[in-house]
Amino acid sequence: MRLLERHYTHFPIIGLGLYLLVFSVATQFYPGGSFNLPQASGYSFFHNFLCDVMDPITKNGVLNPARFLAVLSHLILSFAMICFFYVLPEIFEQRNRNFYLVRYVGMFTMAVFIFMYTSQHDLVVTLTGILGTIALIPFFLELKDYSNKRLKQLAWLCFILSILVFFIFETKLGFYYLPFIQKIAFGLDGWWVIWVSVIVKRKNRMLVQAE
Repeated sequence: MRLLERHYTHFPIIGLGLYLLVFSVATQFYPGGSFNLPQASGYSFFHNFLCDVMDPITKNGVLNPARFLAVLSHLILSFAMICFFYVLPEIFEQRNRNFYLVRYVGMFTMAVFIFMYTSQHDLVVTLTGILGTIALIPFFLELKDYSNKRLKQLAWLCFILSILVFFIFETKLGFYYLPFIQKIAFGLDGWWVIWVSVIVKRKNRMLVQAE
């Protein structure tokens, strides 16, 4: 148990790394096809969504051999993000109501996110968008007094991009560009996850040294 307490901040980072590794391998088996270019071959960074690789049948109508690895990578990412929302509120000093709202609503959101690979994909996107916003409202209420301005800016940028991605997905306005915008949002989210995890790890180390 003490080993888990010492290393839980590593889980989001390790999970992200494993996700990228397994997902990258999965894309090599993806036959091709996207909303923008249905008859294209192979995975396109600019035209395919991350979720396309989990489809049982690709957009060009063939069986998708990449699905197993893609779903596995998604499960790894979901676990990493559940761990991240456990870690996230620990950047703050007080364990108040907002602390626990961020932690547990965020973890529940990422538990719902797991089901993105199912036939209910669009419903899960909508639910995670709504629940994620609910989880982050108390986070930003606490963040206003946080001292690290660059982390605050990054958190707001990630949130604004996630709102943009959600808006485009729901309205289909600018949908052609959404796969690329999604990748940018994911990259910034990954940076945020790693930065927060490192901050909490250092904070915990200082607390142990002070005892």
